[in-house]
Amino acid sequence: MATDMAEGQQQTSQMPAGGSAADQQPGSDQAAEEVWDEERLEKAMKTLKEMHIQLRELRTTIPRLIAPLATKQPSPEALFRDFSKAASMANQDVQAFRKVMVEQEGLQVLGQARKSRAERPKGIKSWKVCNHPDWLTRDT
Repeated sequence: MATDMAEGQQQTSQMPAGGSAADQQPGSDQAAEEVWDEERLEKAMKTLKEMHIQLRELRTTIPRLIAPLATKQPSPEALFRDFSKAASMANQDVQAFRKVMVEQEGLQVLGQARKSRAERPKGIKSWKVCNHPDWLTRDT
């Protein structure tokens, strides 16, 4: 018990004048870093746009995968070759999307979006494609 009090006094004596325990916590550095400036928000919007485009493109994965099966093929070898090629392309598309979704930048953007929505749930307008005609165009 005496050591607990001594440790408490040491912690208090190390605190600068006018500071509180909350100001000295490791999480307080994160609060300063959590301020998103305009540049970071623009980068986050580009990341979200890329995620959206890749997700949208995945809608055609299954139709592209079964297209060789739905058309008449000249030989079983041609069917196998076309189907294998379509399966490989589908796998590449899914892997590219998974990579974007698990990258640190994407996770941070989605985490910030969740946090922002939790803090300010009212006033969030639904997104409409008619308001954004270039929504499927990648920025160069």
